[in-house]
Amino acid sequence: MTGIRGVVHVAVADLRQRLRSPKYLVIPVLIAVFAQSLTADTTQLVVAGEYTGVQNAAWFGGMIATMGTFLLFVFGFTLVRGAVTRERETGVGELVATSPISSGRYLVGRWLGYLCLLTLVTVLLILATVAAYAIHGTGSFDFWALASPFVFLTLPAMALVAAVAVLTETVQPLQGTVGSVLYFFAAVAVFTITSLGSGVTYGPTGLAIVRNSMVEAAGVNPSVFENRSFAFTGDPGSVMTFTWNGIDWGAPELLSRGPTLAVTCLGLIVAVMTFDRFEPSRSIIQRIIGRLVDGDESQSEKDSPPERPTPADVESRNIAEMTLQSVTQHSSRLPDRRMLTAEIRMALRGQQWWWYLGIVGCIGAGLFAPADTARGLVLPVAWLFSLSVWAGLGVRERRFRTSELVFTTPYPLRQLAAAYLGGVSVAIVSGAGVLMALILAGKFTTVAAVVIGACFVPALALASGIWFGTSRVFEVLFLSLWYLGPMNAVYSLDFMATHPETVTQGTPVWVATATVILVIAAVVGRSREIQQ
Repeated sequence: MTGIRGVVHVAVADLRQRLRSPKYLVIPVLIAVFAQSLTADTTQLVVAGEYTGVQNAAWFGGMIATMGTFLLFVFGFTLVRGAVTRERETGVGELVATSPISSGRYLVGRWLGYLCLLTLVTVLLILATVAAYAIHGTGSFDFWALASPFVFLTLPAMALVAAVAVLTETVQPLQGTVGSVLYFFAAVAVFTITSLGSGVTYGPTGLAIVRNSMVEAAGVNPSVFENRSFAFTGDPGSVMTFTWNGIDWGAPELLSRGPTLAVTCLGLIVAVMTFDRFEPSRSIIQRIIGRLVDGDESQSEKDSPPERPTPADVESRNIAEMTLQSVTQHSSRLPDRRMLTAEIRMALRGQQWWWYLGIVGCIGAGLFAPADTARGLVLPVAWLFSLSVWAGLGVRERRFRTSELVFTTPYPLRQLAAAYLGGVSVAIVSGAGVLMALILAGKFTTVAAVVIGACFVPALALASGIWFGTSRVFEVLFLSLWYLGPMNAVYSLDFMATHPETVTQGTPVWVATATVILVIAAVVGRSREIQQ
């Protein structure tokens, strides 16, 4: 009973801490807008290219559960991840390390807290679907037909998302931006692969189960779904309607959730085995051997505090030295060379050797590749490498508890300007090869568009970091824009100008406008922090 209580207490504490944050108040609004957009007359789910369902309760539940599960599967990771990392950065982890709670109970409690938050979001989705049915739906109301896809498809997927979030916080190479990037691409790849064929019912999002049930109700040949003709569209054209009364939950449908739950358990086991219990001096191999020899390390580790300074201590000392030098030698409101150099050095601190090798490789590839290949392939890769640098903008002072040092200088906004210019410099340098290739090709308009993009990304990082207090919002926004715009040719979102159509359609104009707005938002947000 003590073990279960410990797990529950960790989960409840995590959920309470998150729900106190005002930023989570935006979730119900986003869910309401999402449900309204899917159930309005302007959007329809088209099956096999020519069928759509009667808008009864089951149809609404299937539509919103399908798209909602996908979105939570991709972005829910960023929503919940961070509790273990926060305790590592703030020093609370040292209290956990010396407490009697075992590593297994602590991590399972964190997983349960993450799952509770995602479950709460799922419940809000169900309520939003009920409200959408009340506004737009027809026929008799069947709550189980509406809610069952959320129960049997969304919740198991959320359990997996929570487990992966815990795992990435215990494996040292995945604790930062690298973990977020890898998860984003892995989630999109898993969803794509498991949605290709009608027989892949064991996918974590359960798309094939909903799709196959709708196919059967429509009387369509299941082979049509080998080409993924199952899509939301605003222009369905001429379609025929059919009645779908929901999924018939039998043994095959329920057992198809087994692999997802099994991977969830496996992820938690691996997380417990690799957890350093906030003592990074021990290697993964040492920790795994320690788990195998002694399953509970709480007592043996509680008297072993870290012997070396934490990253927060090192960062605080460095910023203090740099700030004191700037205050005693300079009184300008604009950042000077010393401050700009210091900001760039702090932004690059902690990058591995392979990161520098990748940036150098991107510069070289941009120089020697054809101009169109450089802008369409090399530049997105180069700026994806730079994501880990930009992710720290706007949150570094709070993360390393140096706000008092930075905000009490004579001109604290000068440090903000230096951080922004440092972020722009990283974008320019990483894309220097591409810019040079474009200049040599005489594409000066494209060069200007790329430079605008280089100004846009650090502005987005600063504004989101300052206002939301976390880098995860920026990571999600950047990866979404990067995936949809440059990589999938959504020209209105191509902030890098990787496609010729982007410039001809005037996208750089709105990117420049958004950059100005984001810079203003960052300045206003930092001014609020200084006055508090």
